[in-house]
Amino acid sequence: MAILIVLIVLALIALFIVSAINRKQEQEQARRAQQRKLKLRLDTIVDVVNCLDQTIPNRMITKHINDETLTLLQQILQLETGSTTHIENSIRHALIRSEELASGKSYTTASYQKDSDAQITRTQEQLSETAIMLRHICAQGRISDAELGVYTSELSWAFLMVSVASFIAQGLKLTSLNDRFSAHNYYQKAQNLLMESLHPDPRRMRMIKELSEIIEGSRTSMSRDLLPDRAPND
Repeated sequence: MAILIVLIVLALIALFIVSAINRKQEQEQARRAQQRKLKLRLDTIVDVVNCLDQTIPNRMITKHINDETLTLLQQILQLETGSTTHIENSIRHALIRSEELASGKSYTTASYQKDSDAQITRTQEQLSETAIMLRHICAQGRISDAELGVYTSELSWAFLMVSVASFIAQGLKLTSLNDRFSAHNYYQKAQNLLMESLHPDPRRMRMIKELSEIIEGSRTSMSRDLLPDRAPND
């Protein structure tokens, strides 16, 4: 009888140990899954920050989105059970980038112009993602409704200009190759987008007028304040 009791106790202890091991493994799997999810989201936002840095002139929009990477990195750090050096370095770099963006020390030359349809589409997707993130940031009280209004207006203008500027650039390139017919098609596509838009920015009407003049042949390029030349290394 005593042997039976001992065997039962040992069996219960073994079951307890197995259950504890399984529970720990499940917790570890959940931790790794959560960390992978956060890292994927982090990669997405880093891509958005890089896109904004290269596309829009308002650095504060980029700064607010870059701040989101800091939040994610802190969450990833809390979940890390191994070496945290690489995460801490990433946090330092993200902090420095936010400080530079806030102070205006980010020297990247922003340009709406993109070199392919794929780049145009990808950039516009990331601008739309930025607007969604800013609404979430506003809902958390980290930016005001007024700031959100200004930022979303700038993003919608950028969304329009990514296509418009790229079409105009293609038109200018074809003009330089003496292919005026194809160039006019691109100028017309850019003008049509501007005419179909309801964006209140006063630059829109000026661009429509100047594109008409380019198509008619009374001018050769857009005003610099409307469409700055892209830096040669962009």
